[in-house]
Amino acid sequence: MPDDAAQPVHSPHDKFFKETFSRPEVAREFFQTYLPPCLVEAIDWQTLKLEPTSFVDERLAGASSDLLYSVRLHGEPVLLYCLFEHQSTVDPDMPFRLLVYMVRIWEHWRKQAQPGEKPPCIVPIVLHQGGDPWTVSTRFLDWLAVPSGLQSELARFQPDFEHALVDLSRMPLEEIGGELVLRLGLTLMKAAREDRLLPWLERFGPSLGELLRRPDRVGIFRALMRYALHVDAKMPSTVEEFVARVQDQTVKSDVMSIAEQLIERGEQRGLTKGALLGRIQMCQEMLSLPLNSEAELRGKTPAELRALLRELEARLRQRMK
Repeated sequence: MPDDAAQPVHSPHDKFFKETFSRPEVAREFFQTYLPPCLVEAIDWQTLKLEPTSFVDERLAGASSDLLYSVRLHGEPVLLYCLFEHQSTVDPDMPFRLLVYMVRIWEHWRKQAQPGEKPPCIVPIVLHQGGDPWTVSTRFLDWLAVPSGLQSELARFQPDFEHALVDLSRMPLEEIGGELVLRLGLTLMKAAREDRLLPWLERFGPSLGELLRRPDRVGIFRALMRYALHVDAKMPSTVEEFVARVQDQTVKSDVMSIAEQLIERGEQRGLTKGALLGRIQMCQEMLSLPLNSEAELRGKTPAELRALLRELEARLRQRMK
């Protein structure tokens, strides 16, 4: 349900989507790249404004995230609703879900509207990061079981709308559009889903260097790298391989700095004991050390395990330098 307070972040995907697409300049690039050209030309982009609300069901919050922007089009308000889907499979009920969210948006709008004021149009757009290509129709009427031969007679009594779709699973990296920041963000989302983060780091290393040379873009660079390091289970080895190959010394330094900050900030404190064991054994393997048995590790306290992990990660950082 709508909530004016910030919604909790349930995964690195949610966090990265919110952190990146909450930036008006990135959202503007996204909408201008993937909405119909006639709308892009008619919208007054100087009026683009993030509305601090969310409409996703709580039970779906782990697989979806959303952002709502308002703009003016020919002097009238219009709402641009972006639903980010990062579950592995396509939801066949997406047309219905979007209708529910649109009704919630209008209900939320009505609470603040003046008497007699007409509600704004909503332009829904789905950004799909899932592993499976999108197969569900983008038209709501196709979701309904319409008796054969009566489509035209019944259609006028049903809700009918379409949503724009950006399906990353079907888009080759070289076809993902947008300016520098948007292109880096979308290609990184695709690489994260396909477990191709090291190739992404290698391919877009020069672009990351270009990003770092812009003083106002350091924040988004760090957001990109935090996301890459969070979603890769092989984080230390991936960073080590990338740093060994990258030519840009500024990029190399910043990547290492962020990786070290993630470790030193104690990101591991929330790990379960089983996850701590797995991370310790992975570090030992990367350092070519004898592996502690699971029974031996389980005999240690959580504090002892965290101390051991910190020591191993410190040794890994020394190897990366």
